[in-house]
Amino acid sequence: MNGYTGHTLWVDLTQQTASVKATDGEMVKKVLGGRGLGIMLLTQLAPAGVDPLAPENPLILATGSYTGAGVFSAFFNVTTKSPLTGLAAASHCGGKWGPGFKRAGFDALVVTGAAVRPCYLVLEEGQAALKDADHLWGLGVFATEAKLKADHDGGEVVCIGPAGENLVKFATLMNGHRAAGRGGVGAVMGSKKLKAIVVKGKIGTNFFDKDKVKAISSQGGKKAVEAAQAFAKFGSSIAFDFFNAKHTLPTRNFRGGHFADAALINAQALKDRYFVKDRGCLTCPLKCGNVHQVKDGPYQLEEVEGPEYETLMSFGSNCGNSNLESILMANLLCNDLGMDTITCGNTFAWLMDLCESGIITAGDLDGTSMRWGQHESIMALIPKIAARQGIGDVLAEGSYRASAKWGPRALARVIHAKKQEYPGYESRRSFGTGFSLATSSRGACHLRAQLYVNELFAGEFQEKGFEAHIATLLDKEHFLAVADSLLTCKFGMRNAGYTWPVLTELYNALTGENLALEDLKRIGERIWTLERLYNLREGVEADMLPVRFVTEDLDDGQPGGARVDEKRFLAARNLYYQTRGWDEQGRPPAQKLIDLGVA
Repeated sequence: MNGYTGHTLWVDLTQQTASVKATDGEMVKKVLGGRGLGIMLLTQLAPAGVDPLAPENPLILATGSYTGAGVFSAFFNVTTKSPLTGLAAASHCGGKWGPGFKRAGFDALVVTGAAVRPCYLVLEEGQAALKDADHLWGLGVFATEAKLKADHDGGEVVCIGPAGENLVKFATLMNGHRAAGRGGVGAVMGSKKLKAIVVKGKIGTNFFDKDKVKAISSQGGKKAVEAAQAFAKFGSSIAFDFFNAKHTLPTRNFRGGHFADAALINAQALKDRYFVKDRGCLTCPLKCGNVHQVKDGPYQLEEVEGPEYETLMSFGSNCGNSNLESILMANLLCNDLGMDTITCGNTFAWLMDLCESGIITAGDLDGTSMRWGQHESIMALIPKIAARQGIGDVLAEGSYRASAKWGPRALARVIHAKKQEYPGYESRRSFGTGFSLATSSRGACHLRAQLYVNELFAGEFQEKGFEAHIATLLDKEHFLAVADSLLTCKFGMRNAGYTWPVLTELYNALTGENLALEDLKRIGERIWTLERLYNLREGVEADMLPVRFVTEDLDDGQPGGARVDEKRFLAARNLYYQTRGWDEQGRPPAQKLIDLGVA
C-alpha cells in the first residue's frame, strides 16, 4: 500500500491482547485514512447508544498517507464517541508522535475494552507490548513523558494527565504541549486505564512517486514561509488583535466582541515580555509554537508552549482577564493536567457570568468568588476540576451538563453547539462563521470549515451575504475532511497553497491512485456524510445557535452586534440542507447514500 504501512494494531485491554492485521485497503480507498478511517471504524465497532466511557466504545488513532511525508505532515487523528457531546469526536494532533507511530509500523491503532489496572503501550518496529503503569498513574503529562522517554530511549509519547484518569469530560490526549483537544478523547483513554502510548521505529513508507511528493512538499514549505511570516513569528496569537478590531473577539462570556485591554494580552505582549524560543511540529518550517517563560511572581513558570489564540480568548477576554501571566499559567496547568483550554476557559467565563447575573454565589463554588478578571479563582479551580474535587466534580462535566446543578437560567447562559463550548468567534457580527459552528459535525468547532478565513479575513460575504455562499461552506467542510484524513496541518496547508488540485496531485503521488479532483471532493463529502449518519444514530441535537445569540444583543458599545434573526438562521439552515441534498430534518436520503457509496 503506497503511502501506508499496511498494518493496523488491534488492542483489547480487557483481554490484554494485541494483534496486527492488514489495513483494510478498500476502506482506505473510500475514506483515505485519519479522520475518514476513524469515523468508518467507529460506526462499525461502537454499539449504537454506547456510553462513551464504557469498555465497548473504541478509541481509534489513525494516520494518513501524508503523515510523516513532508512539511505540515506531523499529524494524527483520534476518533471515538465523545463523552462531552455524545457524538463522534475526531481530534487531530501535531508534534512528533504521528510520524513516530507510522515509523513504528502502523497506520492505525484500535483500542477496545478496559484494563483492570493502569497500563501503557509500547509500539516498536511493528511489535506491541502492554506494560504496567501503576507508577505513572496520577502523574502530569510532562512527568509522564519524561519518565517514559528515559525508560524507552527517547521514544515519542502520547499520554493523558490526571484529568483523563479522572474522566473529566473535556480531557485531552497530549504529545508534549500539543493536544488532541476537543470532545474529551482523553477521558475515553482514561476509562480504559490506558495512560500512554510510546512509539519507536525506523520502518519506512513507500510512495508511488517520491520525487513528486518531495517537490510538492518543498514548494509548499517555501510558499508558506513567504506568505506567513507573521504567523511564523507569533503563532495563532497574532489573530487576537485582528478579531478584536473586527469586534468579533468573545468577551465576558460572549456579552461583547471587543476587549478594551487587548493590548495587555496580545501577541506582541507575549513576544515582548515572555518569549524564549520558537518550536514547531516535526519538519515544520513555520515553527508557530512559541515557547514562553515567566521568570518570577506568583505565576512563575519555566516553559510553556503557546498560548494559542483560542486560549488567549477563553482565559483572557472571555473571562475579562487582562493578567497575561495568569493566562500562561492556566495554559500550562491545562496542558500538564490534560484538559481542553477552550472548554475549560469558557466554563470559567460562564461562572463569572452566572455570578454577575445573581444565578449563583461563591457559596455554590466552595467559597470561591468568580468576578470578571479574577484570575486567582481560575487558578484555584483548575486543579479541582482535574481531580474532580468539590465543585470541580460538577465543572468537570463541561458547562452544558454542569448547568443542571443550577437550573434553566444557568443553561440559558451557556454558549455551546451540541453541548460543546464555542471557540473564539462572536457570531452576531459574523453570521456565516457562526452558522458553520452550529452545523459543525463535532459540536462547535472552527476547524471543521475555517469559514472565518472567508468571512473575516477575506471579507467575501459582504456584498451578497452569507446565503449566496452556502456552496463555499460545503466545499470547505469537504476539503478539511480530506485534509484531516491525509493528514496535514490546516494552518500550514492554507499558507502553502494546498488547494483541491494540489491535494489531488499529492494524494496520487503518495498512493499511485489516479483520482480526479471531483473524486477527491466526493471522498470529502462521503466522510462528512458518515459523520452525520453516526451523529443522527446517536441522537444529535438540531443544528442551532446558542439561545442568547437570538435573544440578546451585544453590550460592548461597538457598531453592530444585534441579535441574530432566528428566521434568517432557519432559512439559511434549510438552504444548507437543500444544497447538501438532505431532507428538512437534515437527514441524507437513501439515494444520496447510494450515490456516495455509503449505503
